[in-house]
Amino acid sequence: MKISNKQKEANKAKLIAVAVDLFSEHGFHNVSMKQISKAAEMGDSTIYKYFPNKDKFLLSYHETALNSVLELVDEAEDFSHFTLEEKLQFFIYNYLDILVENREFVAESIEILRASPAFLMQREFPASKALKKKIIEILEQSVEDEEIPEVPFEGAVAHLMIDALLGIVLYWLQDDSEEFTQTTQFVEVSTNFFATLLRSGVLGKGVDLVSFMIKSQMMRFLENGQGFSTLMKGFGAMARNGANMGTGKGGWKHGG
Repeated sequence: MKISNKQKEANKAKLIAVAVDLFSEHGFHNVSMKQISKAAEMGDSTIYKYFPNKDKFLLSYHETALNSVLELVDEAEDFSHFTLEEKLQFFIYNYLDILVENREFVAESIEILRASPAFLMQREFPASKALKKKIIEILEQSVEDEEIPEVPFEGAVAHLMIDALLGIVLYWLQDDSEEFTQTTQFVEVSTNFFATLLRSGVLGKGVDLVSFMIKSQMMRFLENGQGFSTLMKGFGAMARNGANMGTGKGGWKHGG
């Protein structure tokens, strides 16, 4: 019996939700495809029509999370009136709000994906392409509003900001402060840093160097939990010292 595309999407979403619940409870490596299909009340063969293996659930979860926050951005009526910092903070805080329900799974999934050659070889995924497009739209709107000057190499800058987003998620996963107050401070420092560099025009000229510094410190952070936060806090201090280059302040606060 042929099913509609709407039903296919519903089945896929149900499988992802069920799989994530099982992975969170038992650990990724302790859950079988058969257990997932049984918990989702679907036939053993049906699950393979959507997910050929367990690894695909990991990527699909993160794709779904990114798509969800992109929808929230599109639905926010006053988003276009936000400052650049506020737009970045709106995206980041809503993204973390989506991830927080499955925080332990998010940490495990990132570790598994980092060790997957197939994942590392595939540079872009549908949701990351949509995210890159949205970041470029935000940059272009900020240029049009005369908040920042023209941004050379928009694509490279967007990639850099996506790398920084991953860094923020990694920092958040290590944050044990009450209500993630340290992450809130870290996000404000990071977004202020990027906005200040964009206003100054420095980021467009030195994007490769900044990207290298952030990526190298992210790898160090993944290995021993140190380095990345120090780098970004240092950048934040530089951004505050360069406040005379721009006047925008991120006024949107995380309410979760």
